[in-house]
This record gives sequence, C-alpha cells and structure tokens, in this order.
Amino acid sequence: MKHLQYFLAISIGVFLFSNTINAQCKRFTEKQCLPKLAPFTNNGQINNATLFEGDSASLIMTFYSLLDYRLMVCSHDVLGAGVHFKVRDNDGNILFNSQEAQKSAWDFRVNSTQDLMVSVIAPQNPENLTDIPASGCVSIILGFRE
Repeated sequence: MKHLQYFLAISIGVFLFSNTINAQCKRFTEKQCLPKLAPFTNNGQINNATLFEGDSASLIMTFYSLLDYRLMVCSHDVLGAGVHFKVRDNDGNILFNSQEAQKSAWDFRVNSTQDLMVSVIAPQNPENLTDIPASGCVSIILGFRE
C-alpha cells in the first residue's frame, strides 16, 4: 500500500512539474517570439519543446498554396545563438537551412499545398564546461498573410 502511495505522489509531482515547464515555455513564446512575427499573422498554433544542448526535434507542417509564410524559430538565450532549423520536402531535399542563411526566419510561398518537415537543432555548446547540458525552450512559429 505504501508503494502505491509513493508511486501516486511521484506521478502527481512529475505531472505538475511538466505542466509548469510547458506553461513557462508558452509564456516565453507569447512574450518573446510572437511579436517578432509581424507583419505576418500567427496561424494560432504554438509549437514548442524544451531541448537540451545536442538535441533536435522535428515537426511536419502543412503549408497551403498561394499564401505567403514566415517560419521562425525562437529559443531561450541559455541555448546560445547556434539554434537553427532546416526545412525539407517529402523527398528529403533541404529547402532552407537557417544556419547557412544566418537567419532565424524564412519568408516564402508554396505553389501547391504540401507537407514539409521542420527540424530544429540545438548544438552542443563547447564553452559549457559542466557535465550538465543547458536546456531551454525552443519554439517553431508560423505566420501567414494572403
């Protein structure tokens, strides 16, 4: 019976902690990232994750024809300026690499409705001398205009 109580207490604690982290990431996105999207209108979705140095995350997003888009990645300063993203088509061809372009946003238009894969990479920080990698919120934000 005690094991069940410990398990329930730990489960509730983990749930509350993860909700707090997600809320902080959402607030960061709303305050620090969304204003940079102007003059584009946010599509109403906030796609964010907490990444550690050396982590990456991918997301498939649908883009509709004849709309102008701004795709932007915004991250906590603790991850450094090296956070970047790549956009690939269904064949795996890289359409945009923010590291090569030295930009945190990409303005573009698609001629036909299609799904594209957006991959975000938080590289290792060579200046981090601790065994604990830094972690922070990374947001993928999409804006559009007709």
